[in-house]
Amino acid sequence: MQTHVRYLSHRLLRGVLLVAGGASLVLGVLFLGLYRDQLIHERAEVSMQLNRMLQVTWENAMLKRDVEGLRDIVAKLGGLSGIRDVVILSPAGEVRFASDPEKIGRQLAEIAQATSLGSPVTRFETYSSGGEVLRSINPVPNRAACTPCHGPVETMPINGVLVVDYDAAPIRDSAWRSAILLMLAGTAVIALTLLTLWFLLRRHVIAPLAGLDAATRALAAGDFTVRAQAQDNDEIGRAVLSFNSMALQLSNQLSRSEAQQQFLQTLLDGLPDGVRLIRVADKQVVLANHTFCQQVGQSAQNILKRPCFEPGYGRTEPCVPTLVVCPLAELKEPGDNLKASHYLKRPDGSVFHAEIHAVLVELDDEQGRERYIVESLRDLGRISQISHEQRLSELGLLAAGIAHEIHNPLGSVRLGVQGLVRELHAGHITHGQIVDYMELIDQEIDKCIAVTRRMLLLSRPPISSLQLVVVNEALADTLKLLAFDAHTHGITQRLELPDQPLRLLTDEADIRMIFLNLIQNAHHAMTEGGTLIARLFAADGHAVIEISDSGAGIPTDILARIFDPFFSRRADGVTGTGLGLTIVKNFVERMGGTVSVDSTMGHGTQFRVRLPLAETALESKR
Repeated sequence: MQTHVRYLSHRLLRGVLLVAGGASLVLGVLFLGLYRDQLIHERAEVSMQLNRMLQVTWENAMLKRDVEGLRDIVAKLGGLSGIRDVVILSPAGEVRFASDPEKIGRQLAEIAQATSLGSPVTRFETYSSGGEVLRSINPVPNRAACTPCHGPVETMPINGVLVVDYDAAPIRDSAWRSAILLMLAGTAVIALTLLTLWFLLRRHVIAPLAGLDAATRALAAGDFTVRAQAQDNDEIGRAVLSFNSMALQLSNQLSRSEAQQQFLQTLLDGLPDGVRLIRVADKQVVLANHTFCQQVGQSAQNILKRPCFEPGYGRTEPCVPTLVVCPLAELKEPGDNLKASHYLKRPDGSVFHAEIHAVLVELDDEQGRERYIVESLRDLGRISQISHEQRLSELGLLAAGIAHEIHNPLGSVRLGVQGLVRELHAGHITHGQIVDYMELIDQEIDKCIAVTRRMLLLSRPPISSLQLVVVNEALADTLKLLAFDAHTHGITQRLELPDQPLRLLTDEADIRMIFLNLIQNAHHAMTEGGTLIARLFAADGHAVIEISDSGAGIPTDILARIFDPFFSRRADGVTGTGLGLTIVKNFVERMGGTVSVDSTMGHGTQFRVRLPLAETALESKR
């Protein structure tokens, strides 16, 4: 549907023309009437003055009894241009003198009665022969000199009535012509005024408002670079400047908002766990990070603005709360959280087991306060795979040391066997010498078995049941496994153990993996050699393990991040997996212990692990 655009300039022009035209018409009519009346009044005044002159002539003629002279004067006046008729009436209305002799003797009482109060009268009337005349009726008052003929003044206040009829057409035509000319002149002045007003309105009002309107529509369409042009420093000019300032602020605010959104998305995409934000009102996913998209095997376009039960769950209807732990159904108030396990599906039909952490939050958005569910999904199968791969990676790094540890005993075994065979062939060997050779071979085989046992303890997957582990042996065995690596890099390893063995109730593979990661981490920090001290002692029912090195140290700005997943800043410049210290922290916390670090740049680093002794762990379970 197309909307009809109404322009302010058109409305103003129509309004100004309508008002100005109406005002011009009304003023013209009023001016014309007033001017015409004024002109007629002036002509009436002239006629009255003429009548008074005629009246004086009449009175003089009457006093002199010059009737013929008066008749002659009346006849001559009637013949003047512009005068239609002149008559003199008696007080009773009888025509005594007239410019038209045929009217003498007629009765015009109604004319005489018009001056019954003795006042002159001037008015327009229709002439008897057609046309309009301006009739001037002037009563002649009785005077003392006239009383002998006309009687006393008290009874005869007037001696007669002088009536002069002027042709009204020239008077009216003159009045109309003058009025029309004046009206045309006024119209021209008004038109010039309107044109000037229109030019000023268009220059200072319409054009700036049109520019401001175009800029406003462009801004509403999403063009935040648009700016209006200010022409004058008036109200409209200041409004344009205010608009430009508002547009600049909106542009800056939008840029900041986009930068913040991009920052948030980048931050979420950097998390190893899948994260999505669900709006409670309509169950739609409004935010999802890259890891979640990878977990469910779909793009962000197929996840955002879709119901939460579709991507990853493959459902067309909401989940049944009685069959699955649904955060939207379980969480009621902001701050409530839960932990649950779900099985999610990918488009290829594969299923993975996920651990879900969800929390209900309340945020401000365009519609006001809205409730959202923040979900964090962790692929349990992926975590198990990473943990196992980390173990295999660390074991691979031990290959050189293990080969050295096994090579030496095997070399001794080989020398012993060769010597035994040689002596047997020569027949010079005794029974006691055979026993000595076999004991030597047996000792060297024990050394090989000890190395392989240490390897097996590190490489086997974790077991579900806990066992008593002697920390002294586990720490000593790990140092022995890394002895060749330490010798190769010029590192001196020192072990400080208590007199009594310290036992933990845990998984032996986990505790050995903790020691392996910490000691290898110390080796990486000493690129030019140094000293590693592994110290074990008991304190407050806990076994305390300290791994100290004399390496480069850890910068303060990254010290708090060394336990983050996939964060790696090795001093030797080699890119690591970034999972070693993360696994250490997870294993230690799972055992109910703590791990801390103290580092000084240029002087080395010390990791301290506190784990509850077996006796303490058993006491806490009782």
